Order: sequence, then structure tokens, then C-alpha cells
Amino acid sequence: MRLVWYDGDPASLSSYEVAPGWPHDDTADALRFAAGGAWTWLILDDDERITGECGIKALPDAGGRVEIGYGLAAPSRGRGLGTPAVAAMLHELKASGAVREVLACVHPGNVASRRLLERLGFHVAAVEETEITYTRTL
Repeated sequence: MRLVWYDGDPASLSSYEVAPGWPHDDTADALRFAAGGAWTWLILDDDERITGECGIKALPDAGGRVEIGYGLAAPSRGRGLGTPAVAAMLHELKASGAVREVLACVHPGNVASRRLLERLGFHVAAVEETEITYTRTL
């Protein structure tokens, strides 16, 4: 698994093969964030195929806070790609020097995503009926 920067230009996607199931249901939203200037990375599997994407939904605010999003194509889930992909993204965010706090909002029923965040040191900040907000300081 490795991350590659996505510059927001759909033409650059043709440089890569795609894994089964990609693009997935949330891909259009993720790539739209990139087109709006937010930082986005493509997640490549071990065969160098695009299998997902991760990034921030908007540029850091004045306090260095960002909300992240990430997603994998369904056939690539459960194969050990998500945790290292999000960990690599957190490394990039920290290295930028502009990000101090990271938020992630997850549906309560998305147990795999919740476990991923907890493995990476995120803590529950708020619980609502339709989403749980996690935070982590970098």
C-alpha cells in the first residue's frame, strides 16, 4: 500500500489501473474536495491499482483543525489497507506543519472504521444518534 498525491485533475487518474470496485460510492465526494483545494491522496494497493482515497475535507482552519475522510472499494476492505493508509495520511498532515488536530466523523454502525480510528489513537469527542466524532492531536 502507498499513497499518491491527487492534484484534483481527473486526467491524472488515467495514469493508474483501478482495483475492482473503484470508484466506490463516496469517491466523487472525495475527489470534489480535492478539486476545491483540499489535500487528497489516492490509496494504491500492492499491485499499484487505485483502491481508495483519503484526505481532508477543507484546508486547516486558523487553529490547525481539519476533518478527514477516507474510503476503500468494497473488495479491498478487510485486507489491511485502511489502517496503514490513514496512518500515512496522518504522517503527511503532521509533516505539513499546518495541522494540529484531526477530526473524523463516523456512523455508529461502521465498526471497522471506528476500530481503525481507535487503533490510530483517536478518542471519542462526541456521540450523536447518526455519528460519532473522533479527535486526535498531532
